[in-house]
Amino acid sequence: MESHFNELVQAAKKIYSKGLVHSNIGNISCRVGEKVLISALGAPLDSLDQEGNVAVTDLNGNLLEGEKEPSSEKLMHLSLYNARDDIGAVIHTHSAYASAFGYLKKGIYPVNPESVYLLRKVPIVPPFMYGTQELADSVQKHLKEGKAALLSGHGIITVGEDLKEAVHIAELIEETAKINYLVATLKASERG
Repeated sequence: MESHFNELVQAAKKIYSKGLVHSNIGNISCRVGEKVLISALGAPLDSLDQEGNVAVTDLNGNLLEGEKEPSSEKLMHLSLYNARDDIGAVIHTHSAYASAFGYLKKGIYPVNPESVYLLRKVPIVPPFMYGTQELADSVQKHLKEGKAALLSGHGIITVGEDLKEAVHIAELIEETAKINYLVATLKASERG
């Protein structure tokens, strides 16, 4: 369990340092058998190594270890783990470009071979109140397959077989959103 904790801390620091999350916005988790390590409620992702900033739950969300409650988005994480055996990590970010596309309910299109292969079509999850079962159910419905979804007005969610893959997808979707934005901007300037 300690090696998984260390991987979670390193993955969280990486997405924080890349600017995919800020302050105490966003959350991260990984599955270890029948347990889930998840960032604690309100814990900044650059400080998960501090005492109490990681909670351990079972797959039903019952707190098994930790001083603080798990993230308010625990239902979203757990719904994915319970629906798909291939998911070993879940990351929820508020990266700027991808979040803007989600806010506008505008699709992100694959623009390079890697995004074609790994992202394919990125679904847009309709808006629901954060932390609710309705949001968790909708995310689960929209991510029956695939690695990422835009959450309308609420950032993005990525999954992977492990933390390394989930981080990679979070970076890839933000980069793909940036390229989509630049392509749209350049097209608009050609018309103008």
